Amino acid sequence: MDVRRAKVLAPVSLRKFRRILLGAKFTGLSRRGKYLLFQLRAKTGGEPVTLLGHLGMTGRIYLARKNKRPPRHAAVVLDLGGENFIYEDTRCFGRLTLDTSAVTKLGPEPLDNGFDQAAFAQSLKRSRQAVKIKLLDQTLIAGIGNIYASEALFRARIPPRLPARRLTLSQVARLWRAIRKVLAEAIECGSTVPFEF
Repeated sequence: MDVRRAKVLAPVSLRKFRRILLGAKFTGLSRRGKYLLFQLRAKTGGEPVTLLGHLGMTGRIYLARKNKRPPRHAAVVLDLGGENFIYEDTRCFGRLTLDTSAVTKLGPEPLDNGFDQAAFAQSLKRSRQAVKIKLLDQTLIAGIGNIYASEALFRARIPPRLPARRLTLSQVARLWRAIRKVLAEAIECGSTVPFEF
């Protein structure tokens, strides 16, 4: 294990990170909002461990051959035997940590049934913020970023600076549908940061 930038582990200490992850085995991977959740089984057994990855703006997580030198901006390199698990982040906005508290604050996934149009309308009605700023609030909807918020607003024909509470029910309905459509199309087109193997 090579941790080159310990601040990405915060608030977990380097010592605790090493103690829990040394000898652990990856058992699964899921996603919640903009977070990657790696499930691990600790060497000592006990409760499963979750390693949270957030790519920030420029982060990447991938596997690389052991004989390949880690890139300059690699923040964490985990030795998996024949391969290295690399967390790289040029601009240092991301995280790789055992602290998963950020996930508990997330709103519904926009493509799940839990993203209810009526609840969405109520949340917007309570906000004085510009609608685009509100869409970026991860407690409202999990995983919406700048590009997708802008595209959904454009398709719904809603000015991004319009205060969220001033949207009509018709505008909310258009926006709700546009968010789901934009994300579904992006996934269909492969608009994700790929893992490299």
